[in-house]
Amino acid sequence: MYTLVPDVNIRAIGKWSTNGDEPADYNFGQIRRYHDKGITFMGSGTSSVIFPQDFPSAEVFDDMSTRDANGDPVPHDEFGFPEPARRGNLFNPKYRRYLLHWAEIQVDGGVDGVTFDEVNAGFSGGQKYGFNGNEGFDDYAIADFTRYLLNKYPAFTAADWKSRFGMTDGNLPRRDVPAGDLTRNFDYRTYLKANGWNADPLASANPLAGEWGRVTANRMYAEDTSFTGIYLRRYWKQMVDELRAYALRTAHRRILISSNGLLPYVDFNSVGMYPWNPDEQTPDYRGADYVPVVGGHLNGAKSLQANYRYLKDQSRRIAGDVPVTVFIDWPNDMMTNYLNLPLAEKQDYWKIFGAEAYANGLFPAFHLKDTVGSPTAEQYGMLDFFRTYTRFYKDHRSLFQRNDIGAQAVTVGTAGVSASLLQQRGTGARSIHLVNHNYAQGIVPQSRLSVQTRLPQCPRKVSLISPDFAGSKTPASSCHQGQLTITVDRLDHYDILTLN
Repeated sequence: MYTLVPDVNIRAIGKWSTNGDEPADYNFGQIRRYHDKGITFMGSGTSSVIFPQDFPSAEVFDDMSTRDANGDPVPHDEFGFPEPARRGNLFNPKYRRYLLHWAEIQVDGGVDGVTFDEVNAGFSGGQKYGFNGNEGFDDYAIADFTRYLLNKYPAFTAADWKSRFGMTDGNLPRRDVPAGDLTRNFDYRTYLKANGWNADPLASANPLAGEWGRVTANRMYAEDTSFTGIYLRRYWKQMVDELRAYALRTAHRRILISSNGLLPYVDFNSVGMYPWNPDEQTPDYRGADYVPVVGGHLNGAKSLQANYRYLKDQSRRIAGDVPVTVFIDWPNDMMTNYLNLPLAEKQDYWKIFGAEAYANGLFPAFHLKDTVGSPTAEQYGMLDFFRTYTRFYKDHRSLFQRNDIGAQAVTVGTAGVSASLLQQRGTGARSIHLVNHNYAQGIVPQSRLSVQTRLPQCPRKVSLISPDFAGSKTPASSCHQGQLTITVDRLDHYDILTLN
């Protein structure tokens, strides 16, 4: 890490189970060494995976755990851990305090920020229920659901509740009884059991399923006005606000907040790239293929432009104009596929798909190390490549900051090349980015590319830069009434045309 010298290490240390509960669990001395190199040091930790040993008693563990619609804790044996794992319950104020406890320890130790992993992952139902959403139905959430219903339907009478949702006398939302009194007030679990939906509470036949909402792990969509959407955003904001206030009060400084996924109220979003993601609708439901491989070799012919643009657009809708970084997430087949690529194809992955992230306004986090003991980037021979390759992006850092996708289309007279126009907020500077996807276990260079776009006005100068060669070039170009045509003599992996 000291050799690579990134701007930010998005997860330099992490809380996992009991590792990270106490200040002595961390080596905070390394923060000074990072700062001496000008590296922003982010702490991190799991926000939802919990184990029995994390808490002083079985009763506390049960209280911190999410529940199914029967009121039972949901096991997560699919993780493959030797000890029983569950998901923590973000609706429980004591659990939120538990999360803030380890985050505050990291702030006290001097971290520049904290990345929270899998904030809203406690609603899947796990392998036990085929990931059908049968999770999160604990007493705390049930009480909040009653509050939500009463707030959304303030004028409803008993007759309204019964006709609209099929509720019954004796189990109706009541304003004259505390919402947490599940004996006298509405108990959603009782409602689900009475209707036979306790094994599949999000079934389409359930008229309250839409009110409850369907949680997508690592995503908090801005347009989600369901109960879970509103309350998860509320509790997440509460945690973020409390941690920022703690840092100001105790350390007199502002800290950065990030998360795994697309969440609001962050300083930047860190999106883990993993299978079964919601970023593309595919027949097999695996979602966007962020590490495309065919027969054990890199599929460089695939473009991720649409997926990257989707992430950038969703992040803006959710969190505003904050930076978005993407990283190969922890052990799954995408990471395994990457680690198993031949060395040259590992390098090509970043030259193509890392470049394509930059070309669409995102920031790739170059993969250095996982959490389960796989070879590090240095051990499998990638660190020297990263050190030299990333120099280009550091030298041209101002070009990649605060970019939006330009409204003007870019056309390229050669197949297999993705093109994008970026426009910088504040300066209005424009740049055209070309990524070559002509690939056959190695890049196939393209020659004499014709690139065209229409601009509000013609640029005074067009320059060509690339991580594939040193210095800059001046390509042949012409422009008339905003119609710009550029001829690129050669494209290897990635070229950038700056328009001044």
